[in-house]
Amino acid sequence: MRLLPEWVEVLVPESEKPGYEEKYNNPILTVPDEIEGLGMLRNWVLDNFTEETVIMIDDDINYFYCLTDENARQVEQEEFIQVLINTAVMANDAGAHVFGFFQTDIRKYKGYDPFSLNGWVGCIIGVNGRKYRFRDDYFKVDIDFCLQCLLIDRFIWMDNRYYALQSRDNNTGGNSKFRTEDKYNESIDSLFRKWGKCLKLRLTRSQKCIHITTSRRQSL
Repeated sequence: MRLLPEWVEVLVPESEKPGYEEKYNNPILTVPDEIEGLGMLRNWVLDNFTEETVIMIDDDINYFYCLTDENARQVEQEEFIQVLINTAVMANDAGAHVFGFFQTDIRKYKGYDPFSLNGWVGCIIGVNGRKYRFRDDYFKVDIDFCLQCLLIDRFIWMDNRYYALQSRDNNTGGNSKFRTEDKYNESIDSLFRKWGKCLKLRLTRSQKCIHITTSRRQSL
């Protein structure tokens, strides 16, 4: 991904390392091939990196936008890294154990609501500390992680001023090797069995969209 400077580490399965070495100039670190699924991978990262704050970035991001200008503005590499650092610092200062960015339609940003303490983050997900674990599943583990934080901490940290545009489910390798319709649907079903009315499923022509329905604001 062009937004990543060459010092950012790229984590790949051992068997896929040669292909990524051709694609990236970044340091290529490997995870055992037996680590399958997004949840197991994220937990492996938490167990094997010693930093208090870890930011995990999907490799299918095409662009990163700032939404506070009159028109959405494309963010370049240097600013992108500074945004990540600033967001991590704000989240840590607020006591949030998970942080990330706006995920809804880029046209739906509201200038009077630059931050959210509710919802879920993915694509770019930051973790402060090791208080929580990801569920051992292939898909939708970030939603479960954020719901754990909402249940115990009562909030997450989402910066609505920025948005990552990604090519969802189009990459080869990684988690895509295990993606089947049955596994994907079972992940969604198990998520709803666990969290029930805290979630809402919306079907579009191309995908299943999951929204968190828990409220974190008092009614006036």
